[in-house]
Amino acid sequence: METQELIFFATNIVLISVSVYSCIIKWFFRPKAYRAHFDRLFPGQFWVGLLFLLQLLEIPYMFEIENVKALRYANAFSLLLTPPIMLVICRKYFFPKKKQPRFELFMFIPAIVLFIVFLLRVTGTLVLSEIGRNVVIWGAFAVFMLFFVMTVNMGIKIKRLSKGIDSLEYSDSQDFSHTFAYYVMRLPTLLCIVLAVNYLCNDQWVKFVIDIFLIIVTIGFVLFTLDPWREIEFVEEKRVYNEIVEATESKSKRRMSDARYEQLRKELFALFDEKEIFLTPHLSLEMLLKEMSTNRNYLGETIARSGYKSFYDMVSSYRVKYALRIIKEEPEAKMVDIAFRSGFASATSMNKAFTAQGLPAPSQHRITPFLSC
Repeated sequence: METQELIFFATNIVLISVSVYSCIIKWFFRPKAYRAHFDRLFPGQFWVGLLFLLQLLEIPYMFEIENVKALRYANAFSLLLTPPIMLVICRKYFFPKKKQPRFELFMFIPAIVLFIVFLLRVTGTLVLSEIGRNVVIWGAFAVFMLFFVMTVNMGIKIKRLSKGIDSLEYSDSQDFSHTFAYYVMRLPTLLCIVLAVNYLCNDQWVKFVIDIFLIIVTIGFVLFTLDPWREIEFVEEKRVYNEIVEATESKSKRRMSDARYEQLRKELFALFDEKEIFLTPHLSLEMLLKEMSTNRNYLGETIARSGYKSFYDMVSSYRVKYALRIIKEEPEAKMVDIAFRSGFASATSMNKAFTAQGLPAPSQHRITPFLSC
């Protein structure tokens, strides 16, 4: 095997190995703090793992690098199977309450059929004429273009969804649910473009460069998504938050009677003091509203009149007090465990919450416990 082929072979081994390892992580990694609710918090894990596992289908190319049909097969497999699986993953994570459209599911059929044709060609089982070869090659690209249009449309929907999520929605400034949509909304479209370039060029050096790119993306994606996330509630696009901001920041503007305020205040503090709802991972305003028979404006006003700047401020305050209690009672506990047990998305979020409350860093309380909050 020549040096050039050895480079391609080694790169392919690394890509397959990284993908298989990523699949194992996605299928079997269970964060301790979220183990009991894993299936609900990770609705698309199976498909993410499957996407990585399918990289094993590149093995025929790895052992026949000098074969032009093997190269075409490897590029076609990525082009045909990656986009539809990414669509399934996006729907499960960002729109869990909506069913997969039948058209998207139907498009799996021609993609799989064409993939089988490419596989039979590379194994020598099927021989096509020049015309048949062109029909298959450009037919695969036509199927891909339909997937590409659907992927772009999905990216637009995710972008609108991320704009509809306001910082007031979540109780943690570092909440994965709050930031995930913003970071990944362009990734499926970018990957589709990269795969299309690879397929059209059908060149070993182009594939080598793209394989390196995919290795970096795979490692980055897995590391970025090791933190748990919950299924993001579908919110109205272009939601206007002016009334919420007014209700939470202006204590003087009253929209409800004192009797109604007292009623809601009792319900609110019962949830926080008795049920300890603030310990819920990725607690959102929507989740709190489901527990109370009221609307956003009334809830915002209740929080403001109770002495808190915002929903985030109230939850953060309770979590900080809870974390302080754990630090005092369990001085040997790890900070990351304390953060998860207190409802924070990470130890970094807990540190920021302590700073926002005007307190020293959590670790400093091991030496000199803070006596009051």
